[in-house]
Amino acid sequence: MKNASLKVLYGEAFRAPSFEEMYIQNQPAIKGNPDLDPETIRSYEVGLSYQVNKYVACAVNYFYNAVEDLIGLRTPENNRHTSEFANLGDAHIQGIEMETKVNITKGNYLFMNYTYQNPEDNRGNDLPFVAGHYGNFGVNTQPWKYINTNLSAFFSGNRSRDNDNPEERRDDLPSYALLNLSITAKDSLRPWRCRGRCLTCLTRTIATPGPIAIPDDLPRPGRTFFVGLSYQF
Repeated sequence: MKNASLKVLYGEAFRAPSFEEMYIQNQPAIKGNPDLDPETIRSYEVGLSYQVNKYVACAVNYFYNAVEDLIGLRTPENNRHTSEFANLGDAHIQGIEMETKVNITKGNYLFMNYTYQNPEDNRGNDLPFVAGHYGNFGVNTQPWKYINTNLSAFFSGNRSRDNDNPEERRDDLPSYALLNLSITAKDSLRPWRCRGRCLTCLTRTIATPGPIAIPDDLPRPGRTFFVGLSYQF
């Protein structure tokens, strides 16, 4: 099948603990741990891609990741107000990724991707703060030969919490969606290039999971603008 490609991948990697994870001291709710070991991962993937016609391409992948010495926050029983970074044990993550790209004309296309995954620790429990569903969809257009616009939406399913203590159980983190817009002016201003971006355009308020001592979690930035000007020589 000349329009199809099959790939089989295997990889190994590690992630050393960050400076914050090892040595943070000025945050009363989070404590560093200088004895952390690096995370390691073995990944397996099987993927099939297919060019349906000159406009449409799609792909589907199955992946399985085996993680050892996973780094995360742990709240000790003797101090429920301070969480400490620790090696939480092993984890297994498997899932399916699907993506499609539809080329309409040169510089104008639609794109979509979706991932379903089942992240579990070595005890069969869901990994906290990891979404089982997430994806992107968007459109790239060139309304003028010197202007390129890209509008994309990211969505994530709900995320469970680390609820080891039933007395302090909190609701799962809700699902959310983000809308991002990018506009680039090029060629007409040579050798200059101007670019503007708007992130979280709908001002959706989302939060990064926080320890028990921070009941409202850690707020992330709302609507954000970036403007850039580059010169090539």
